Amino acid sequence: LAESLSASEYAMAGLVTILPKGITLESYQYVLRNDRFWNAMKITMIREVLGVSLGLLITVITAYPLSKSVQRFKGRTFFVWLFFFTTLFSGGTIAWYFNIKQLGLLNNVMALILPGLVNVFNILLLLNFFRGIPSEIEEAAMIDGADHFTTLFKVYLPMSLPCLATITLYIVIQHWNAWFDGTMLMQSSESY
Repeated sequence: LAESLSASEYAMAGLVTILPKGITLESYQYVLRNDRFWNAMKITMIREVLGVSLGLLITVITAYPLSKSVQRFKGRTFFVWLFFFTTLFSGGTIAWYFNIKQLGLLNNVMALILPGLVNVFNILLLLNFFRGIPSEIEEAAMIDGADHFTTLFKVYLPMSLPCLATITLYIVIQHWNAWFDGTMLMQSSESY
């Protein structure tokens, strides 16, 4: 911050420490006048809005059925182990890149969103939160005529707001701090 507010001759000479020297706003004016900055900000906001919305939706609709007991969802154990397996082993960067290339997503903002939609850590976090909600609450909703979607959206989600806020923050930070995928998958300056 001190260097960004300092005159370039002081910054280049290494004379800036905690306080700025020769205070100027030239660097900020340069950035704000640059069209590439605003294009990059637009792509970042698209990535954040779509990534967070879709990531949260996928997390919720995956965690809800997996939170049910084995008696209610027969394939639960298989799917939980399948998701857990993906946290231990990865196809690697080359396979990830070629997969996205084969899907025709290079230079497309969806290439930055789709590969990270299914975050197993977030799913397991929400799954365990859902399992902590007493089953009697769900049974009462079912007796009152609620189906699974009504139970999820009117009972489980309102009770899960603290967990959903945490997961939302994780997804926001995941997309905001992502740099590597953008450098690999965006090959034209208009997509940066």
